[in-house]
Amino acid sequence: MDNSSSIINWYPDLLAILAIDLVLAVILLTAFRKLAGVVSNVSSTDELSGKDNFAFGLAFAGGIFSLAIILTGVVSGDAGFSILEEIILVLSYGALGIVLMMLSRKVLDNFSLPHINIHEQIMKGNLAAAIVDVGNLLATAIIVRAVMTWIDDTSLFGLISVVVGFIVSQLVLILVTQYRSKVYATRHNGKSLQAAFEAGNKALALRYCGHKIGVALAVTAASGFVPYNPENILMVCLVWGLISIALTIVLSLIAIAARHIILAKINVVEEVDNQENIGIGFIEATIYISIGLLFAALIA
Repeated sequence: MDNSSSIINWYPDLLAILAIDLVLAVILLTAFRKLAGVVSNVSSTDELSGKDNFAFGLAFAGGIFSLAIILTGVVSGDAGFSILEEIILVLSYGALGIVLMMLSRKVLDNFSLPHINIHEQIMKGNLAAAIVDVGNLLATAIIVRAVMTWIDDTSLFGLISVVVGFIVSQLVLILVTQYRSKVYATRHNGKSLQAAFEAGNKALALRYCGHKIGVALAVTAASGFVPYNPENILMVCLVWGLISIALTIVLSLIAIAARHIILAKINVVEEVDNQENIGIGFIEATIYISIGLLFAALIA
C-alpha cells in the first residue's frame, strides 16, 4: 500500500516500536535508581524516606530528569530497521547516557570543583551541593542529547561520536566553573566559591546552576553552524567545540548586560553572595537559561 499521500505518518511496526521505547525508557530510569545507590554505597530508599535527606532527593530527581533528556535524543530519531535493532539501539545509547552522567559527576568533583566533595556534601544534606550537582547533570544531558540528534548515526561509530561530544561538553562546563570561581574570588578578596557551596549558599548554587544550563542550551546551537561529517569526525568536533566556547562567551556577556537591565538598582553581589537571597539567585539563573533558550531557538 502506498502511504505517500497518507495524512498520518504510520506503518505497521510503529506502535510496537513506540511501546518498546517506552518500556525500555522506564527500565533504564529504574536501573539508574539502583545504580545511583550502588555507586553512592547507600540505600536510596533509606536516604529518601528513612533519613528524609532532601539534598539526596533533589540530586536523585536531577539524575532522573537528566537521563530522561538523554533518552529523548535516543528515541526521537529514525526507528531501527527491526524491533531487535531498536531494542539494541535504545539500550546501548541509554546505557551510555547513564555512564556519561556518572562520569560527569567525577569530572565535577575532580576537575571543576576539586576542593569540595559534592557527593559527601549531599549525603550530609547540603542543598547547595545538590543544586550544583543537578545543574551539572542537566547541562551535561542537554549537550549529550544535542550531540545525539546532531550525529543521527545509529552505528557503533555514532556511540564514539557521542563520547567525543561529551568530552568537549565537559571542557566547556569546566571553563564556566573556572569563570564563576574567578569572578567570586575577585569580588571577595580571593575567597573560594567552593567554600561558599560547602557553607550551603543556595543562592550562589542557583546562579551557578543556571549559568551552566544556559551555556548548555547555547552549545546546542553549535550544530546549526557545523554539519555532521562522520568521515572527518575529529575535525568536525573540534570546530563544534570552538564554536561552543565562542557561544559560551557571547551568552555570558549578553546575560551580564541583561542582568544589569533587569535587576537595575539591585546589588546582586550583596544579595546573592552575602545575604544568600534565593529569589535574586533564581532570577539570575533564569536570565542565563532564557538567553540560552533564545540562542538555541535562533541558531539551531
